[in-house]
Amino acid sequence: MRTWLFLLNILLAVLWMFMWGEFDLYTLLVGFAIGYILLALASRKMLDGGQPYGHRVWRVTVFSIYFLRILVKANLQVAWEIVTPGFHMTPAILRYDVSGMTDLQITTLANAITLTPGTLSVDVADGRDSLYVHCMYAKDRDVVIEKLDELRYRLMKEIFE
Repeated sequence: MRTWLFLLNILLAVLWMFMWGEFDLYTLLVGFAIGYILLALASRKMLDGGQPYGHRVWRVTVFSIYFLRILVKANLQVAWEIVTPGFHMTPAILRYDVSGMTDLQITTLANAITLTPGTLSVDVADGRDSLYVHCMYAKDRDVVIEKLDELRYRLMKEIFE
């Protein structure tokens, strides 16, 4: 059902361009945005309790804001390490349980971890039940595991649910 709604959204955007007689990217994007809003409102009635057309985009946006927040925080932490004298890091390699996740979910989690400064996904265990993560700041293992659990939870809830 989502595919035909997306195709209908593109059709509405093209019709918007024809209605205004302007055939440029700006007019197409405005038409797409207006069609998106209309279809999101209309699909609430059509899906009978299912998720409306715009729900997934909202969840991805929420995850992106969360990930951007932890990305900025990690960047500031690494930048502070660079500009201050001394060695404040407590590096460690942790084994993180990823049992029950699909290959795509493990790969997405590993990439999210690697994108965050100060952490690096090193390897996946042969049975694909563990992910080895190098952390620059692993003073308290439980705190690091809690942060990884939160990332995993948000990823599973907002992207893969």
